Amino acid sequence: MVRRLLRCQHATVTDRPGRALDASLVEYYEQEAALGRRHEVRGERAERRDRFIDLLDREQRHLVVDVGSGPGLDTIAFVDAGFSGVGLDLAAGNIAALHDAGLVGVSGSLYEPPFADGSFDAAWSMSTLVHVPDDRFDAAMAAIMALVRPGAPVAIGTWGGFDWEGISEFGDIRPYRFFSLRSHERAHDLLARHGAVESFDTWRPDPSIDWEYQFVVLRRR
Repeated sequence: MVRRLLRCQHATVTDRPGRALDASLVEYYEQEAALGRRHEVRGERAERRDRFIDLLDREQRHLVVDVGSGPGLDTIAFVDAGFSGVGLDLAAGNIAALHDAGLVGVSGSLYEPPFADGSFDAAWSMSTLVHVPDDRFDAAMAAIMALVRPGAPVAIGTWGGFDWEGISEFGDIRPYRFFSLRSHERAHDLLARHGAVESFDTWRPDPSIDWEYQFVVLRRR
């Protein structure tokens, strides 16, 4: 299946602007994958995923791409629900974890996904755009939206609530990661450039910090 979806040729991440930032993120997430730090999401995130699964079921959409899949925890949920899930991630350790779980995982850049346009019935991308700087946001979203067919739903989850870009120095893995946070209004407007906004929800998972989660469902026009 995946062989039919892949482009014959595609640029690698090192061909793109921002390669130093991408390389830093890969270094971080390779270490995270080796340490097995990812855990199944619960609460609001899991509830939104269940609702998205219900939407896919009602619309009989079968092939879902998980962009920035990590080790595939959400991909597993889609497959367990009866869908065909494909994980896309830059970190080789995460792709190995997908394969170890019996899932389909493909290594590739968010900005140049190695799939033909319109390959998927739906797309899912959680906490990936938070690492995309403002000057690359439109390129990232255009690439994600191109993966699905017209009218298809695309779920985007990211962190925000206020405007800030920079390196956030927390955690014990190095290098520290780059984050780009956006106010709810600005995030809505940026996303609306790339599709029809069907829903836009926000919540604060941890009351002790100002970061809020933004969960958006778009439709490709």
